[in-house]
Amino acid sequence: MKRKWGLIAVYAFLFALFLLQECDRSKIVTAVTSVIDGDSLTVRALDGTVRLIGIDAPEIRPGSKPEGQFAEEARGFLEQMTLDSGKVTLELHGKDTYGRHLAYVFDSNGTFVNGEIVRQGLARPLTYEETSQYSSEIRDAYRDAFSNRRGIFSLYDNSQVYEASFVRRNLNSYKSGGFMGKIIWIEFIVTDINGFSIIGNDVVARVRSEEAALFVQGSIDFQRFYRKRIRVYGEVWQDTSGKVLILLRDPGIEITGAFQFANVFPLAVFRAALKSF
Repeated sequence: MKRKWGLIAVYAFLFALFLLQECDRSKIVTAVTSVIDGDSLTVRALDGTVRLIGIDAPEIRPGSKPEGQFAEEARGFLEQMTLDSGKVTLELHGKDTYGRHLAYVFDSNGTFVNGEIVRQGLARPLTYEETSQYSSEIRDAYRDAFSNRRGIFSLYDNSQVYEASFVRRNLNSYKSGGFMGKIIWIEFIVTDINGFSIIGNDVVARVRSEEAALFVQGSIDFQRFYRKRIRVYGEVWQDTSGKVLILLRDPGIEITGAFQFANVFPLAVFRAALKSF
C-alpha cells in the first residue's frame, strides 16, 4: 500500500512539473507597467522582469557590458510600442539563469515587438536553438534595418574610420568623448585568427557564432583576412587583455590592403560579405 501511494505521489509530482512547463510556455495578455531598457520590461501579471528573447539591445547602464550607443532610443521605442499599446501578449518560454521571464511580445495590433525593435536598428539578433521559432523574422528584420540604414546602421555610410591604436588609447565612455559603447568603423592589420575572433595588435573583432549563423550558410573562412588590413563596423567594448573588443554589427568585412604590400601596392577596396544581402 505504501508503495502504491508512493507511486501516486511521484506521478502527481511529475504532472505538476508538466503543468508548470506548460504555464511557462503559455500566452498571457497583460499591461506593461515599466520599460527597463530596449529588451526588458515589467508587466502587471508577472513578478519580476520580462526579457524579450531573440534580440539584444544596447545596455542602458554600464556593468559587465558598457553603456551602448542607441540604448536610450531602444528603450524609448519599446516604451512607445508597449506602454502606449494598452495590452500586450506575451508568449512565455520559461526563465533564464537570472530568473527573468523569457518572452516574445506582441502589441495590441499583433505586431511582433521583438522583431520591430530589430527592424528599427535598435537591437541585434540573439537567437538560440531552444527559442528559435521566430529567428527568420528577426533575421529579415535585421537585414531590413541594414538595407535602410536605421538605428545602429544610420552611421554606416558617413562615419569616420578610426585606427585601432587610437581607439585603444581612448576607451572612456562614448558619453564622455571616448569610444566605449560607440558604433564605429575601425581599421587594423590582422595578426591572428582564433575561431570567430579576428585579432590585431590593439583590437579583437568578434563575430558571435549565433549571430553569424543568421547570415552564413556553412563555415566561414576567416583565414582569408590573415595579414590583411581590414575595416569592420561594430560596437566598441574592451577585451580582458585590455585591447579594443569590437562586436561586429555589419555582416561584412572590407579588406583595404595586404599587409606585405600595404605601403607600395594597396589592393583595391572590395567587400567580402559573409553572405550577400
